Amino acid sequence: MSGTLSRKSKVKRASTAASMVCLLGGLANLAASSAVNADSPDWVQLSKNDSLAIFERSHPGCPIKEIRAVGAIDAPNWVVKNVIDGVEDYPSFMPYTTATRIIERKLNQIISYFRLDPPFVGARDITVSVSSQTQKHEDGTTSYQLHWEPVNSRGPNPSPGVTRITLDQGSWNLDPADGGKKTIATYTILTDCGGGLPSFVINFANRQGVENLFSAIRKQIGITKYSQSRPAE
Repeated sequence: MSGTLSRKSKVKRASTAASMVCLLGGLANLAASSAVNADSPDWVQLSKNDSLAIFERSHPGCPIKEIRAVGAIDAPNWVVKNVIDGVEDYPSFMPYTTATRIIERKLNQIISYFRLDPPFVGARDITVSVSSQTQKHEDGTTSYQLHWEPVNSRGPNPSPGVTRITLDQGSWNLDPADGGKKTIATYTILTDCGGGLPSFVINFANRQGVENLFSAIRKQIGITKYSQSRPAE
């Protein structure tokens, strides 16, 4: 019995650590996503509460599920975008992020390197390209769409003992709500966290990770610097 409990505990701890790798791989990148269609047969709702709804869908030939989360954030969407764009700050508020580096920053593109050091699953890293676009609405508000994909060839060479993440793609859609005072955020991600883990652990980690991701952003938006200036459009 003690051996069984020990194994279960290790799996749970590895899943928790992996969830942070997966969400950071996604958050560390950013992306553009269409709004969730709850009636779509492709997406299956996993959970829903007052602050977040989580969906998943399968891809033929891929054991990893794509995850989508939709939730309200109590801040204007341009403030939320500032938090997401501020990759330099990730080591200060995102667990297990030990290093970030901006390789290139343009008006509508950011290429960044991320090093993650979670326990149990080992060090991971990735370089990603984030592209963004905006959509103006008749009421004067703006939606932000961001899309990310790996571009490891633009970053540092692989390091011994560090697992390189190669499957990590997804999106953010930040729509205005309540006259622009709040945000409806849609986050979509498909990642294997760098592999080396059973698919059921990765799928569990991805589901858990999006909850931690939204929680981290909701805490970070209270810092004054993110609301001092709007992103360039």
